[in-house]
Amino acid sequence: MTMQTDRRHEDRLRFCMEYCRGSFVLAAQDEEYEIEVVTDLSLSGMGLELPVYLDPESPVTIVYDDDTYHMTLTGSVVWCEDFPGDEGNYQLGILFDYASRDESSSLLLALREYFVRESVNLASG
Repeated sequence: MTMQTDRRHEDRLRFCMEYCRGSFVLAAQDEEYEIEVVTDLSLSGMGLELPVYLDPESPVTIVYDDDTYHMTLTGSVVWCEDFPGDEGNYQLGILFDYASRDESSSLLLALREYFVRESVNLASG
């Protein structure tokens, strides 16, 4: 696995989507994939895990829908790599299209309750 140079322009936030009440999907290559793991999210993009490999530069559409919010963001895959230690899963970096960046602030608001604070010990239950 190659080490990527971190070129992020905004802080990234981590989210646990295990108990997400809404529908959260990524559409690419005429398929839809439920988003269960968001490794990070900012105004310009997001990191996530999927069970499929997507080629860099592939266009994607991300849709989040619950009782309060309905938003659609477009973007493209920046990178996709094997997930270390978990065969069959991939980590992806998505860069939102400039036109979707207003929606990304709404997505941050919609997902705020799933934010994982670094000081929380998730293993202690």
